[in-house]
Amino acid sequence: MEKTRGIIVVDAGHGEKGNPHTTREGFYEGTQNYKLSLYLRDELVARGFEVKLTREEVTDDPELMWRGGIAGEIGAVMFISLHSNAPATNIPPEEYIATRGVETYYSVKDLEGNAPIAKALNDAVIGVMNTADRGIKIRRSNENPDEDFYRVIRSAANSGCVRAFLVEHGFHTNPEDSAMLQSDEYLAKIAKAEAEVIDKFF
Repeated sequence: MEKTRGIIVVDAGHGEKGNPHTTREGFYEGTQNYKLSLYLRDELVARGFEVKLTREEVTDDPELMWRGGIAGEIGAVMFISLHSNAPATNIPPEEYIATRGVETYYSVKDLEGNAPIAKALNDAVIGVMNTADRGIKIRRSNENPDEDFYRVIRSAANSGCVRAFLVEHGFHTNPEDSAMLQSDEYLAKIAKAEAEVIDKFF
């Protein structure tokens, strides 16, 4: 049996109807994340990786700590959680609609090793979506600054998979960003761009 290049855990954030798109009825962050995860899986498998999806079906919505924790359990070399964004609800309506862009979070467990991968992922998605660069970021736990704030990143890193990332693929509240997230063509392009980054680093 041919040896794979490593296991990648691909986490489609939220559940099927998690976070409706405000720009077009019938679209949800959770469903579009799931579609993106399938495209990314296929791109990675074509490059010799083994892929574990945290959501095998669009209706799946596993607990956050399990999503990340499975990475260490199966010896994954990378965990990536796929999301889209929304602004804070207390900003003015015109700013709410206008806010757009990509940002990528990475685990504090290996800042030096994770930062260049996060930057490459972020740049790749921006290149496809032609949207604003909101930067690469870490977010530390309020209780323990040595831990990650986001549970999926924290559980992946603490399970032993320190290459843990969460990508916010634009804003599903913005007309330009969300139009691309609603397009299978663009989701496929985003997946290919991300797979090329992963291919390079692993």
